[in-house]
Amino acid sequence: MKIIKKAIKIIGIVLLLAAIAAGSFFMIYARPFMQQMKETHITQYDKDLTIVLGGGGNSGILSSDSLVLVIDTKMDEAAEAFYAQVKKIAGDKPIWVINTHYHPDHTKGNKYYEKATILAGANYSKEFWIKEAGAESLPTKWVQDSLTLKMGDETVTIVNLAKNIHTQSDIVVYLHKRKMLFAGDIILNRAAPFILGFADPEGYLTALDAFPKQFDIQTVVPGHGELGGIELISNFKQYFNDMKVAAQDDTQKEKLMAKYKDWKQIPIFMSPNATVNAFKKAK
Repeated sequence: MKIIKKAIKIIGIVLLLAAIAAGSFFMIYARPFMQQMKETHITQYDKDLTIVLGGGGNSGILSSDSLVLVIDTKMDEAAEAFYAQVKKIAGDKPIWVINTHYHPDHTKGNKYYEKATILAGANYSKEFWIKEAGAESLPTKWVQDSLTLKMGDETVTIVNLAKNIHTQSDIVVYLHKRKMLFAGDIILNRAAPFILGFADPEGYLTALDAFPKQFDIQTVVPGHGELGGIELISNFKQYFNDMKVAAQDDTQKEKLMAKYKDWKQIPIFMSPNATVNAFKKAK
């Protein structure tokens, strides 16, 4: 009986310490990150293109005489406010929504677009999407390869990358006239990538190498962080190359990871160390 009581006491202490550790982790890392993600900033890029940073993933609203195109729908309160902004711009015009991937910070607002066409990459199954993102955010149309839309004087190319990168079916959107790439979470600005599930660091490197060859890019809208130029691609590519070297050579690991100490990160999930570990597992 005494042994059982002692064991219960030890288990209780372990659970308490785990709860304290989890609470500390949330308060120190996750909570500030989530609070910052909720903030939004509106950029009126030109008369027909509005870019809304934050509130989840970065989003775009492209308007033409016959259609309004929305790229990612945000999360929580920001998603509802963003939808109101979209409706104000769209009026009676039809709305098409593009989800760059299934993560809730980019898709939680889908539920507001009841009459819209919602597109996502075809490498997700319906069952997978419902399990991971919820039935209320389910797309209505799946992009197998690519799709091109003509919107006024702008040509929009929607590409399903169709392999494991950030997820297994990431989409990027390229605006030809504006030479602008909406990259979803394939590119972040001064933030470490979220490496879990289907995320593949080698897939990132392949995509980042291909973008400048495939598109004439002047402006990049990253999944998170401020707008930038073509340097956002080279900066993120350098990050992955550095982490690949760190995974292969422990003597350089500390120095290479320290280069990115000022980038936004969360230990374990979203950090240089997580990327290094992903490269090691990919060997």
